[in-house]
Amino acid sequence: MNEMIVKPRELPTSFDARQKWPNFIHPIQDQGECASSWAQSTAATSADRLALITDGRQNVSLSAQQILSCNQHRQKGCEGGYLDRAWWYIRKFGVVSEECYPYVSGITKKPEICEMQKSRHTEGRECPSGHANSRVYRTTPSYRVSSKEKDIMSEILTNGPVQATFLVHGDFFMYSGGVYKHLPAVEEKVEGYHSVRLLGYKFFFLSF
Repeated sequence: MNEMIVKPRELPTSFDARQKWPNFIHPIQDQGECASSWAQSTAATSADRLALITDGRQNVSLSAQQILSCNQHRQKGCEGGYLDRAWWYIRKFGVVSEECYPYVSGITKKPEICEMQKSRHTEGRECPSGHANSRVYRTTPSYRVSSKEKDIMSEILTNGPVQATFLVHGDFFMYSGGVYKHLPAVEEKVEGYHSVRLLGYKFFFLSF
């Protein structure tokens, strides 16, 4: 992925993509008993971006299951995966809708075999769900945004949700809301990386 240079702009103190584009931001899907956040966040972010770019003409939830099951080369399935390879797969082969190829690995706890073979021409094939529409959706090339907070905020404000990863510590499993920061006591208790879709931000002003 190439890095995108973000032009400085005035930022509002808070922003929520669900409020600005209520019809184009897709629901959160429970990954269940499968470490598929790499596929889930890629499918969700690309679906949102696709809806925004096409002004709603292509507005569907995309199949995380297809990315998980069919993009297994040098990936780890329900034990994690690489985001750049997930985006490469969507760009090269495309992905069908969630309705066509629904997510099941959260229950089965495994990536499952691919039921939509790699091909640039999958339209017209039968969906794993039996649904009639097997239309394939592709994305434009993915790009990186710098790790500066204001650049990330500006990108979300201008172009929609972004994908991010963070290091998970043991106390994250007790997280219930607010700004997460791991406790010093769990500094050495690292569980791995988790990938998410960022929908907005909010400035917090502290008073002393």
